[in-house]
Amino acid sequence: MIVLLLTYYLAQSVHSDAVPISAPIELRDVVSCDGQNSQRTLAGIVWSCLSTIFLCTWVAVHPNVHFRPEKQHQRWFEKWLWDPLHELLTYKLPLFLWALLVPEYILSWAVRQYVQAGVISKQVPGWTRTHGHFMIMGGFHLFRLPVDTASIPLSLKSSKPSSIVIPTGDHSRENDDPVCPLKYEDVPVDILKIIAPTETELKDKGKSDALTKIIVLVQTVWFVVQCIARGSQRLPLTELEVVTLAYATLNFFIYVFWWDKPQNVECPIRVYKTATEMHGESGEMADKWEENWAWLGKIFFYTVGGQDSFVTISEKQSIPMFWSGRLSDHLLFGAGLGPSILGSAFGAIHCVAWSSEFPSRPELILWRISCIAMITVPFTVAILCAMMAMGLREGNDLNNLEVAILIICFFLIILSAWLYIASRIATLVIAFTTLRSLPPAAFTTVNWTTFIPHI
Repeated sequence: MIVLLLTYYLAQSVHSDAVPISAPIELRDVVSCDGQNSQRTLAGIVWSCLSTIFLCTWVAVHPNVHFRPEKQHQRWFEKWLWDPLHELLTYKLPLFLWALLVPEYILSWAVRQYVQAGVISKQVPGWTRTHGHFMIMGGFHLFRLPVDTASIPLSLKSSKPSSIVIPTGDHSRENDDPVCPLKYEDVPVDILKIIAPTETELKDKGKSDALTKIIVLVQTVWFVVQCIARGSQRLPLTELEVVTLAYATLNFFIYVFWWDKPQNVECPIRVYKTATEMHGESGEMADKWEENWAWLGKIFFYTVGGQDSFVTISEKQSIPMFWSGRLSDHLLFGAGLGPSILGSAFGAIHCVAWSSEFPSRPELILWRISCIAMITVPFTVAILCAMMAMGLREGNDLNNLEVAILIICFFLIILSAWLYIASRIATLVIAFTTLRSLPPAAFTTVNWTTFIPHI
C-alpha cells in the first residue's frame, strides 16, 4: 500500500495538469537559497542513478555459498586472475543480471529463505535465524577423510555413535575429499549443536556488517526522498530516475529479509565422514521432471520458486544458486504472494513516467506497454499463489471456477515470462536513450538537497 501511494503521489506531483513539464520554470524552482541558479548535470544524474542501482542489485544480493574445491600447487595466473575471473563470469555476473532483469524473483528467493530459516531455527535449541540462513545457503559441506586417518565418532544423546566423525592425530585438510553440501535433514540436531558456530562467529564469516548495510539503506532512502522532493516542487524525473526509484523501493525489502543472512561466505564448515562411509539423500526424495512437458514445468516451478523439490543435493558439488530449501506447499505459495504483489508495485512505479516527454512516440508507446506487462505478469503470479495458499491451508478441494482460473494463470505465466523479461530490458534501454533529449526543468536541483549530508 505504501508503494502504491508513493507511486500515485509522484505521478500526480510530477505530471500534474496544472504544471506540465513543458511549462515555463518558475523563479522559485531554479533559484537556491543564496539567490544563484542551481542546476545539476547529466553526468550527475547518471552517476546518482547508476550508483544506487549498483547498490540495489550487486551489494544487496546475499548469494549462497558457491563451493569450489581447493586446488593445490596453482600457478599465480590461475590463482590471482583466471579463477577470480571465472567466478565472476559464471556465478556473480549471472546473479547480478537476474537481480537487474527480474528483481522481484530475487525478493521471492529472499522471502523463501527467510521463512525456511525461521523454520529451521526453531528445530535446534539456541539457534537463531542467522543459523537457519547459514544452513540453507550451503554453510555445511560434507568431506571424506583420507584412508587410514584416525577419527572419533560423535555420540548422540542415545549414546549411539553417528556417522559423523572428528579427525584426530596427524591430518592435513588439503587431502580431504569433498562430497556435497548438507541439508538440515542430513545432520542430527545433537551434532548441529556441537559443530555449529555461534551467531557472532557466523556474522564474522560474512563480508558485510551492520554499518555497511546501514550505508546502503541510507543511500537508497536518500534517493527516494530526493525523488519525492522533486515531485513536491513540480520538477520532472528522468526515466532513468524512475527506473532507479523502482529498484530502490523493491530492493529495500530484499535487504530487510536478508538482514540476518551472512553475505558472500566462500568457505563452508567441514563436516567429516570416514572414507568408507556412504552418504545418501536424507528426507524426501527429489521429484522427477515429466519428460514430455519438462520445459513447461520448469518455467512454472522456477517462477513460483518450487524448483527445489526437483533437486538432489547429495549429487551436487555446490548448493544451487537459488536454493532455499524445500518449503511445504502452503508456505511456498504463501511466501510467493507478497513478492508478487510488490513485483506489480515495482512495475507500477514505472508509470510515474507515463506522461513524460519522450524524444519519440515509439519510445512512449513501448514504455507504456512495458509498464502494463510488468504490472500484469507479477499480478497473475500473485493470484495463483493466493489461490494455492488458501486451498492448501484449508485442505478443501477447488471448485470448477477456481480450477479454471488456476489453469488460465498457469498458461499466462508460461506465455508471458519472456514478455516480462523483454519489458524489463526495454525500460532499461529507453531509460538511457531518453537522456539525449531532456526537458530543461530536469536539470534543476531541488533547493534543499545540497544541504543534506549524503553519499
